[in-house]
Amino acid sequence: MRKKKTVIPGTLETLAREWEGRDPRCWNRHHRLFVEFSRKAVALGQPMLAFDIAREGLARFPRRRELGYLAALALAKCGATSHAARLLDKLLAGGALAAKLRSEVLSLAGRIAKDHWAVLGDGPRRRVAGERSRELYSQAYRVARDYFPGINAATMSLLTGHSRKARRLAAEVRRRCVAIARSARSSDYWVNATLGEACVLLGRRAEACEHYARAAAAAGGNYGDIASMRRQLRLLASRVDLAGDVLDVLKIPRVAAFTGHMIDGPGRRESRFPPGLEHAVERAIAQALEKTDIGFAYCSAACGADILFIEQMLKRGAEVNIVLPFRREDFVRTSVSFAGSAWVRRFDRVLSRAASVSFGVEESYLGDDVLHGYASQLIDGMTLLRAQQLEVAPLLVAVADPAGAQAAGGTRFNVEAWRGAGRASLLLDLAKIRAQADLPRKRDAARRSAGPAPRGAGGGRRIRTMLFADVAGFSRLREEDAPAFFVSFLGMVAREIRRSDPAPAFFNTWGDGLHLVFDDVRAGADFALRLRDATQATDWRKLGLAAGTSVRIALHTGPVFTAVDPVIRRRSFFGSHVTRAARIEPVTAPGSVYVSEQTAALLAASGTREFACDYLGMLALAKGYGSGRLYRVRRSGETE
Repeated sequence: MRKKKTVIPGTLETLAREWEGRDPRCWNRHHRLFVEFSRKAVALGQPMLAFDIAREGLARFPRRRELGYLAALALAKCGATSHAARLLDKLLAGGALAAKLRSEVLSLAGRIAKDHWAVLGDGPRRRVAGERSRELYSQAYRVARDYFPGINAATMSLLTGHSRKARRLAAEVRRRCVAIARSARSSDYWVNATLGEACVLLGRRAEACEHYARAAAAAGGNYGDIASMRRQLRLLASRVDLAGDVLDVLKIPRVAAFTGHMIDGPGRRESRFPPGLEHAVERAIAQALEKTDIGFAYCSAACGADILFIEQMLKRGAEVNIVLPFRREDFVRTSVSFAGSAWVRRFDRVLSRAASVSFGVEESYLGDDVLHGYASQLIDGMTLLRAQQLEVAPLLVAVADPAGAQAAGGTRFNVEAWRGAGRASLLLDLAKIRAQADLPRKRDAARRSAGPAPRGAGGGRRIRTMLFADVAGFSRLREEDAPAFFVSFLGMVAREIRRSDPAPAFFNTWGDGLHLVFDDVRAGADFALRLRDATQATDWRKLGLAAGTSVRIALHTGPVFTAVDPVIRRRSFFGSHVTRAARIEPVTAPGSVYVSEQTAALLAASGTREFACDYLGMLALAKGYGSGRLYRVRRSGETE
C-alpha cells in the first residue's frame, strides 16, 4: 500500500521533503519534529513560519518549553519584541530549565532589553533597560559559560557603569575564546570578533585590530555580520576611546544609486550621448569607481550609461541590484533595442550577472510614465535602506547633462531630488565629457535603427499606498459580544480617520477587516501606527476578546487603477498591487505594522526621519502569493 504524503500545516514544502512518505501521526508523538522544523524555518529567514510551527507544537506538547523559546525567538526576529518578552518572562517564571535552554532564553531576553536600551534617550527607563540587559546576559553566561552571552554581559557592564566587572568578564571570555580559536573551530569568525571586542574592553587596541581583521577576512562577503560587529563597537565608543584604526579594520564598502542618460536615438534633434561617446563615458565611470569604495549599487539597465556602469561594477566584483520599471519585454522595447542588437545582448548579460532583478510592476508598461518615476524612487529608497542596514553613507553616481530636461524619473530629476535631500553625490558631467571628446552636438545621420519607443499617453495608474488590517483572534468572538465590538472598534477607527491629514482617498470595512488607500506614503504609515497605538490602549476584555488582543496592519505602495465603482458609487482602487497589500496582512505579527520593500523604500526616499523600517527578511505571503522582502515600520526612536 502506498504511503500518504506527510502533511504539515503551515510549513514550507522544502522543510517537509525529508519527512515525505512517513506516517503523519509521528507529529503527534515527537515534539522534536516541531523543534527541528521551527529552528530550520528561523535559519531560512522565515520567522513567521517558525512561530506558526512552534505554536502548533505547543498546542500538542504544552510542557515542551523549548517550543516556547522558539516562538519567542521567531517573534523577536519579526520585530514583535514585546510579545516575545512576555513569552520569555513566562518561561523564566515557570520553573527549572535545562542549562542550554535557560542560557538561550536569558540571552534572547538580554538582547531585547539591549535593543530597547540602545534607542531610549537618557533617563530612568534607559537605565532600567540597561541594567536588565546586563543582568540577563550575566545570568546566561553563568549558566552555560558560552562566549556570546559572556561578551555581551561584559559590554553591557561597561555601558551601565560597572567597569571592573566588565574587565573581569572580558578577560575570562578572552581566555575561553583563545582556547576555542586553537581548536578545530578556529574558522568561526564570531570567535575572533568576540576576541576583538574583549580586547577593546581590556584596552588592547592593537590586538583587537588583529582579531577583527581575522574576523572580517573569515566573514568574507557577510557584510551584515560585519555591520553587527561595527554596531557593537559604536555602542562601546561612548565609554572607550576607539581609534579609527579599529573601525577601519571592519570597513564596509559604500552603497550607491546610479542614474544616467541613454544612448541617443536617431530621432534626437541635438545629440546628448552619441554612440561615439560610449568609450569616453566608460572611462569616466571606471575612473570614478577607482576613487570611491562602492561595493553595492542599485540602478536600472537602459542602454547607455546604466549598462556601462553595471559592466564596470561587475568587472570590479561588486554587487549590482537592477530595478526595471515594468516587464522586461516592454523595457527592452522602450529603453534598449533601439540602440541595436549588441546593446540587447549586453542587457541580457548584465541581468544574468546581477545580484537581484526586481520590477516596479511585473505587468506591462501601458504607456504609464508614472512607472519611471516610481522605479527611480525605489532605486533611491533601496539604496538608502541598504546603507542604513550596513551603517554606511549612501552615494548617488550620475552621468548627467546639466542642460537636460527634468522629466519625472529622468536623470536630471533624479539628481535634483537626491541633492535636495542633502545627500552626497558624484556627478560625471556629460557635457564636459562630450566637449573633451570634441564631438559635435548633432544627430549621427549614419544610424539607421529606430529610435526609442515613444512614451505613451498612459495615465491609467497612480502610485498609492494601500492599508489592510484585521483583529487577531476575532473569530473567537462570541455572538452576544459582536454589537459592542463593532460599535467600539469601528468607532475608534472612525476617530483615527478623522484625525488623518491628509484624509485617506478611500476607506472600507467588512467585519473586523479594514481597507484604506492613501495618496501619500507618509500619511499611510502615520495612520497605521496611530491605529496600532489606539488598539494597544483598548481594553479588549470589555469587548469580549482576550486581554492582549491586537491588530495586524500591512502597507504596500504601488501603481493602481482607479475608477468609480458602479455598485457603491464611490471611487475605488484596483489592480495587482491592491491584492499584494492584502496578502501581506495575514503574515503580519499581531501588534505590528508590516510594510513591503516598496513602501519601506518610498518612505526612505521621501526624506522623512519620522519613521524607521526594520528588515524582517524574505517572507512567504498569504494564499500562495509568492514571497516578498518585508519590513516592520515604527516611529524613529520608538521601542515596541
